Amino acid sequence: MFRAMNPHLSAAMSAAMLAAGLVAFVGVGEARATSGFGCYRVNVGSDDPLVIRAEPDASAPAVARVSNDDQPIIALAGLPRGEDFQPSLFDVHQAEMSACQPSSLPLGARWCPVMLVDADGTKSGWLKRRFVDHNECP
Repeated sequence: MFRAMNPHLSAAMSAAMLAAGLVAFVGVGEARATSGFGCYRVNVGSDDPLVIRAEPDASAPAVARVSNDDQPIIALAGLPRGEDFQPSLFDVHQAEMSACQPSSLPLGARWCPVMLVDADGTKSGWLKRRFVDHNECP
């Protein structure tokens, strides 16, 4: 998204700016504290943006719309992070199983709480798990 606003930014610079936003959001002092798994990569069709909603409901207002080309930082909310803890995929799966709802549905059909960091700032919302893939946090 930063590159869409300024095409002269390199991919590395865009990633660094997004990582700085996530570090500021989670309140940690070092970028390494946000590394590890716990972030998501958008996995939707090019003409069908991912909608992050205010509540875990398809009729809830949209907080953000993210296309496959944008790739902002999307992190699972509530996942412990810190200098001494870098989440593994197992940690993320356990967190998803408890945070994503309703628990009576398979994980892909559940709504998961997330934090989104993009050029517009940081937002909190909910997304359907099936529309994102695991990705390491910057």
